[in-house]
Amino acid sequence: MVLEKVLRRFGDVLVAAGLVLCTLAVVIALSRPAHAQQGKKEILREQVNPNAGSDDPWLGGNWQFGAFGTVESNPYRGADSTDLGGLPLLAYDAERMHIGIDGIDIKAWQNDFASVSVIGGFRDGPFESGDSNYLRGMKDTDMGYDVGIGFSTRLWRGELVGNYLTDVTDTHNGHEVDVSYFVPLQLGDVNFEWGAGVTWQSEKLVDYGTGVSRSEVRSDRAYYAPDATFLPHLDVTVAYPLTDSLNIIGTGGFLYLSDEYTDSPIIDDDYVLSAGLGLVYTF
Repeated sequence: MVLEKVLRRFGDVLVAAGLVLCTLAVVIALSRPAHAQQGKKEILREQVNPNAGSDDPWLGGNWQFGAFGTVESNPYRGADSTDLGGLPLLAYDAERMHIGIDGIDIKAWQNDFASVSVIGGFRDGPFESGDSNYLRGMKDTDMGYDVGIGFSTRLWRGELVGNYLTDVTDTHNGHEVDVSYFVPLQLGDVNFEWGAGVTWQSEKLVDYGTGVSRSEVRSDRAYYAPDATFLPHLDVTVAYPLTDSLNIIGTGGFLYLSDEYTDSPIIDDDYVLSAGLGLVYTF
C-alpha cells in the first residue's frame, strides 16, 4: 500500500511537469514585461498555494489551477503608460516542494522556524523595440530563467525572506539578491500579507533593462552603461475564499527605481506601480 501510494504520487508529479511544459507557450504568449521582484512572487505563491499540510511533506500536496491578470505602469520612454497581462496558474504544492508556472521552490532543509530552498523562475524581457517609436532600433530583450537559493525564517510578527538568483540561460548573465519582510493579517475570512524589502541587481542585470549599447545610439538616444543598484519595494496580497476550494487573490506593489534606472535615456518614470487579480481552484 505504501509503495502504491508513492508510485501514484510520483505519477502525479510527472503529470505536473508535463502540464507545465505544455503551458509554457501560453505563458510566453500572455506574459507582458514585468518588473516584479522575486519577493513579490513569493507573496503570491504563499497565498495561491497555502498547502494545509500532510503526513508526506513531498508528495502529500494539492493541485492549483486558475488564471491571474495584471496591470502595471510602464516606465519606458514613449511606451503606453500601462501594460496589461495575463498568466495561467498551474502548480503542485506540498509542504517541501512547489512546482508550477510561477516557479519552483524545493526546500532542501527546514525546521519549525526556518527553511533553505532551491528556487527558480522565468524572468520576462523588460521591453520590446516595438513598444514605442523611441525604442525602435533597440535589441529586444529575451525571456530567461533564473535559479538560486532562498531562505526564510520567522521573525517577530512576520517572516524574513532572502533570495539569491542568477541567470542560467545566457539571457542577461546577471545576479539578483532580494531581502523582504512580510507580515500576515487576518480580518474575518480575508487574509492580508504586507511586505517591504530591497532588491540588489548586478551591473549586467541593470544593463539588461536600461542599457543602450554603442550600436543602439542615435541622435536622441545616448550610450548608457549602468552600475549595480538597489531597488526598494512595497507589496500587499489579499486572499479571500469563495468556497473551500476556490479562492480569489489580489496583489498590489510599488517599486522605486534608483538613479541607475532613471538616468537611462530609455526610462521616463522613477517608479513602477502594479496590481493583479486571480482566481484559483485547489483540488
